[in-house]
Amino acid sequence: MKKVSVSFVANKEKISHRLSRYIDLTAALALRDVKMRYQLTILGLYWAVLNPLLMTVVWSFVFSRIFRAQGIQGVPYVVFLFCGLTFWNLFSNSLMTAVNCLTGNASLLSKLYFPRVILPTASVMARLVDFIFSLVVLIILMLVYRVVPGKELYWIPLLILVQLIFTLGMAYIVASVNVLYRDLSQILGVLLTLWLYISPVIYTLEQVPAGIKKYFIFNPIGQLVHMEVSLVFGSGTINLAALGVTFLISCATLLLGLWVFRRLEPAFAEVM
Repeated sequence: MKKVSVSFVANKEKISHRLSRYIDLTAALALRDVKMRYQLTILGLYWAVLNPLLMTVVWSFVFSRIFRAQGIQGVPYVVFLFCGLTFWNLFSNSLMTAVNCLTGNASLLSKLYFPRVILPTASVMARLVDFIFSLVVLIILMLVYRVVPGKELYWIPLLILVQLIFTLGMAYIVASVNVLYRDLSQILGVLLTLWLYISPVIYTLEQVPAGIKKYFIFNPIGQLVHMEVSLVFGSGTINLAALGVTFLISCATLLLGLWVFRRLEPAFAEVM
């Protein structure tokens, strides 16, 4: 494994050069994260595809056959579910990786100085590799089942960007809080599962009772997944009002995450 060395000359290095070094370091750490996650497995990167695919097959059988769940009309439930999980897993897996990114790199933090916020950022960026592999499988599934994509796919990159903004904010929070309270890493999986069930991932937003549907506007990741899936299958158009609210919540979450991280950062050295 190659060592990542970082050296900065304070007050002399231009901001642009320093920013470039930070970006390079983030990319290097993200790549290291991907390699370490799969290097000792037999199937390697294929697990990035097999995990969501196997989950989709099991859940599709349970929800569509036993509970008679339905997705978007005209779209096989297995394709609908895999699409939703593809976008959801970008968020969920990012947090599951980020929660231990500081505690799991204590030796690195003690040897090198660099902005600690780079570690959770790299954890989120590393999950983009899994996301891209899942997108390829989604395209293959749509071809196999002859599902015609929507005509407004050009909105998808913007929605993914908003999703990354929200995800980064949440990653900064869980990573920093977990340094002080390690219980968070134990309960985070349960919280994300609960969050999944109250988000329109395994069902559509139209199936939510009218009395509680209005509250879903305050679930940014649920709104984003709903809009992304709807655009992929062309079952609806972009809701600019909902997107605007989601964008504001996402930006507020990012700012809150940075504030929490900076606030707790002085205590990292004492605990680790």
